[in-house]
Amino acid sequence: LKAITQALNNYRDGLTGTAGRLARYLDATEEDIRELALRYAKHHLPELRKLDWAKKRLGAPVPGKTVSSQLARVNDARFWRRAIRTRLLREREHLFLRLRLVGQRAEAYVSDVQLSTRVAQLRRQDQWMKETILLPRYLMPGDEQKTLTLEQVASSPKSRFAKLYAFTKAMDELAQEAGLSAGMLTLTLEPEWHPNPSHGTGSWNGASPRDAHRSMATRWQSILRDLDRAGVGLSGLRVVEPHKDACPHWHIWLLYQPDAEAAILATVMKYFPNKLKVRAPSRQGEKNTANDRIFDSRADLFARVSRPLTYANEGAQVELSRIDRSISNGASYAMKYLLKTVDAGEQLNNEVGLFPDIENDAEKKAKRKEHKAAARRVDAYRSLWGINAGQLFGVAKCLTAWDELRRLAAAPDRPELRHLWALARGSDEEGRINSGTGQRGNAKGFIQALGGLAACGKPPKGISRQSIGRLTEPGLNAYGENIERIKGITLVERTRQRVPASRVNRHTGEITTKLAWRSVKTVIAALHTRLTEWILAPQKTLPMAIKLAQARFVEMTGIDVSA
Repeated sequence: LKAITQALNNYRDGLTGTAGRLARYLDATEEDIRELALRYAKHHLPELRKLDWAKKRLGAPVPGKTVSSQLARVNDARFWRRAIRTRLLREREHLFLRLRLVGQRAEAYVSDVQLSTRVAQLRRQDQWMKETILLPRYLMPGDEQKTLTLEQVASSPKSRFAKLYAFTKAMDELAQEAGLSAGMLTLTLEPEWHPNPSHGTGSWNGASPRDAHRSMATRWQSILRDLDRAGVGLSGLRVVEPHKDACPHWHIWLLYQPDAEAAILATVMKYFPNKLKVRAPSRQGEKNTANDRIFDSRADLFARVSRPLTYANEGAQVELSRIDRSISNGASYAMKYLLKTVDAGEQLNNEVGLFPDIENDAEKKAKRKEHKAAARRVDAYRSLWGINAGQLFGVAKCLTAWDELRRLAAAPDRPELRHLWALARGSDEEGRINSGTGQRGNAKGFIQALGGLAACGKPPKGISRQSIGRLTEPGLNAYGENIERIKGITLVERTRQRVPASRVNRHTGEITTKLAWRSVKTVIAALHTRLTEWILAPQKTLPMAIKLAQARFVEMTGIDVSA
């Protein structure tokens, strides 16, 4: 009995071991978390001892740039509430993964418990956005109509993905004009990263989906770095999709020079070395064909030694599906992978062709219902593990600048910025763009104005190009740390120049200086896009908030309103 008891205790500790001191709170409710956060914030210890105590409970160092800002956090119940909630939700889901409750033959992507938590969170968020009012910090008396609800100004998932689709289409058009090839690269992690594999014997290393995603991201950054050093540029869209057992895999829509394909695949297999499948162009969703080839190793790829598939659905860690644009549009091909796990609305689903082969209306409705249910589960998965759905690469960071320029009602004075402003708005007419007007920007022209695609190659040395940066001003956050607040955008000119560069010999310690090519940037213009400072006010206290804003306006301007 003693041995059985010890074995049960060891099994229990193994299931909850990574939660540390918070393991006993894995079933805590929201009220329990608030009570625990308040207790931790009021816990009295000498300063440095409390930081060490907090580190043990969080399982990680307390965030903060200085000791004083770290202490401000551990004495703040709001910090503890957010930190404990995030940690407990992830550890609880990790427990379900260890129990094999998530997977192909169980609950898909995420547990039902976490799905319910996410649905309740979204419901509270929607209610809060409806009841929270935005008003200017300094409000002129008589301008009470200048208030908005957060619901009116917040971007929705549908609008975000519609914007991403517009840029993806623009990138595909530019790629076709430049004669670039397109392909869909799928990267999968090794078996030990899968908590509950649908095939084969489990060999899970115990890592969370967040750890698995970080491993993928680290390898991908190494791939881009190696290719850049070799003079090979890539552009495209990265999409993260979970397996049913919550282990992530990546679908990457690639744009590249046709003669660079071998170098790209060799570099990818350096970091994902287990088998490569190269698929001949076909319509998305079609089964493997006789033209599909398998390379069992990187050495086989270098030697160009391939073989046909051993069986119909043979998989590989790396899979490249070449895209023939006469068969399938590249942008739609890429977005289908993203929209498989995102409900972006009827219009975008139809435009991309998410349900192209369904003629029966009842069957189509059933498919849409199934798609929405899967999208909700994947949304809960991404929210829990902090994983972004999709991201563009090999193109100027222009999505934020696009939004900043579209919000600006008046045209900038600087000609280059005025050109970008007109491209983002789709018109050179001034005034606010109201929702539902259908006024669309020129994403293709916007990308071209900011340097085009990295896949087309680097500009010649000595040739300047323009890009967009952030205009910031210093400020303080709630914990007394210096931060940079975004106030607008800057127009930056980048030129590759030979500049003095120092290098240290790691064997002798000798420092040598020589000229090397470096990217030199110069800010040539700045544009404030956030001209009004806004504050949040609950709807029930709005009259008082308006009076305070008007009083601040009178105090700042010295205007006698009564006169």
